[in-house]
Amino acid sequence: MNSIFTPEEITALSAEIDRQLIELRSAPDSALKQGEDKISDEKLLVKQTAAITNLTQENSQSFLQKFGRAAKSDLCQEGGMLNKQWKKWGDLDNKDAVERLGAVLVTMGFSGDVLSPLVVAVTVTIIHIGLKAFCEDYSSEVDHK
Repeated sequence: MNSIFTPEEITALSAEIDRQLIELRSAPDSALKQGEDKISDEKLLVKQTAAITNLTQENSQSFLQKFGRAAKSDLCQEGGMLNKQWKKWGDLDNKDAVERLGAVLVTMGFSGDVLSPLVVAVTVTIIHIGLKAFCEDYSSEVDHK
């Protein structure tokens, strides 16, 4: 599979994903969270939500719905590469996620300067919310929000 990113770009994007996840996990609001409180998770994703809205020029919730449906086979269905990885480790490998999710974004029509920050924002959102919650909220054919 030809990568849409160079190895150097993948390494840099992976490092940025880790940096943003550490920032989210150390946010003061995270101490107030109770279990899997989705509302608190989404409130913490202010930077990622703003990036998605700015880069796609649409509401982040509606974009994530479209993205979730486009990435459903890889993320949410049995046998999907990222789905298998999540089930095994409870996490996604940043480099694999950048490659796979970046390819989905390209098929959705994104490229150029928008692609890198968008793949970071989407990957951080998915990892922070959790794959199961993301799939339940964003990959169905019917908008729940």
